[in-house]
Amino acid sequence: MNTHLLALQLMAVQGCLGAFDTLYHHELTEALPQRETAGGELAIHATRATIYALLFIGLACWEWHGVFALVLLAIFAVEIVLTLWDFVVEDRTRLLPATERVAHTVLAINGGAFIMLLVLQFPAWFAQPSSLAWNPQGWLSVFVAVCGIGVGISGLRDALAAQRLRRAANQDEGVAPVSFDETKRTVLVTGATGFIGQKLVRALLRDGHEVIALSRQPKQAAWQFEGRVRCIESVEMLSPASRVDVVVNLAGARILGPRWSEARKTALRRSRVALTRQLVAW
Repeated sequence: MNTHLLALQLMAVQGCLGAFDTLYHHELTEALPQRETAGGELAIHATRATIYALLFIGLACWEWHGVFALVLLAIFAVEIVLTLWDFVVEDRTRLLPATERVAHTVLAINGGAFIMLLVLQFPAWFAQPSSLAWNPQGWLSVFVAVCGIGVGISGLRDALAAQRLRRAANQDEGVAPVSFDETKRTVLVTGATGFIGQKLVRALLRDGHEVIALSRQPKQAAWQFEGRVRCIESVEMLSPASRVDVVVNLAGARILGPRWSEARKTALRRSRVALTRQLVAW
């Protein structure tokens, strides 16, 4: 059994799954680079992506013999520790959607499988003189190497995003806290989990105001603000007796994404007008 070839096949699957998870979850639905609380997670992702880039490119066409086999085992050990750490950090900072939880589980299983196949190959490789032996596997090697380049670019993107979030946090520490009103108010905020909404809600909480967040994903919003905000899914969940002093309407379809075509501009406007009408009617 050619365990190296089988491992490369599973690595190709890992590359496809990882690309889906990164683009769909991290960039589109969760928008991690825009989350104030995602700096630590992005830093871990950047480190893991660098390791995966090394593994994918290094194993695509080469066998790691002798002392290089020991280096490979050490890289596997570091990757396993980082994966477990990533799970802990994710659960501490955000509520993962079901699809992302499933994707991470499948990635962990598949990753463990290709690592085990290469561990089984370790005795044979370790017995050889130390070298990186050229042994390409045709187009499979090309695809795995391309995956390595892609994950490397993704890691650079995460590293830059983590650095930007860290810089923004340091700048915020040097700025005087925002004071909205000496009288404590009840503020209804729509779009509270967006880039601007997050900053507004945290500033309101620091100032001692009570915040109600209207969100399409109330559980995730409650998790994001450590349970300090009342989160509702629709204005119907507010009783007529509920007192709201100020309404800040930031919600609507996500601005980040594809280019601003006329159709997309229309959809963005409609999403904001519709919610505004609901709030006025309430």
